[in-house]
Amino acid sequence: MNDIREIVTRAVLAKGRKKFKLKETVLVNSDISSVLGCWIINHQFSTELNNKEVVITGQFENNIWYSADNNSRTDVARSTTEYNGTVKVKEVLNDNISDHCDVVARILQQPTCTNALITNDGIEIDITFEVLVEVIGETKMMVNVVSCNHQEDDLDMLENEINEDFLESR
Repeated sequence: MNDIREIVTRAVLAKGRKKFKLKETVLVNSDISSVLGCWIINHQFSTELNNKEVVITGQFENNIWYSADNNSRTDVARSTTEYNGTVKVKEVLNDNISDHCDVVARILQQPTCTNALITNDGIEIDITFEVLVEVIGETKMMVNVVSCNHQEDDLDMLENEINEDFLESR
């Protein structure tokens, strides 16, 4: 006999993905000769669901290694970049049965400096990173339950057929 049952489970209700591009100017007190490198570290963020969008708020640290005074000395300029952005999500399931949803965000591409330019104000850097968000909530699903007519004794019968002395007799 087949039965259909409803199961309440947590599932991905909506998904979204966005590539962020930011510009940041890092102030430097000396005469810059060249930019030697740029590292972005300590990325932290939080998310919040707002209707059909996920608001992401975060920050990271910029470390720019540069030379100054006609390449006679080097130094590192440090700054913190804060950002706010929204990621639009597309519904995967529309059967949310609860008022509460969780947002899971993953960084697909960590913040990376893609360009550094010396300006009158300091060093202007271009930063890119990519985020994937999933909205998870409770939903119902229907499953088809097929009754099993096999008896549990089948394993016992198999065990009785095994000859334990087989290896010893050879």
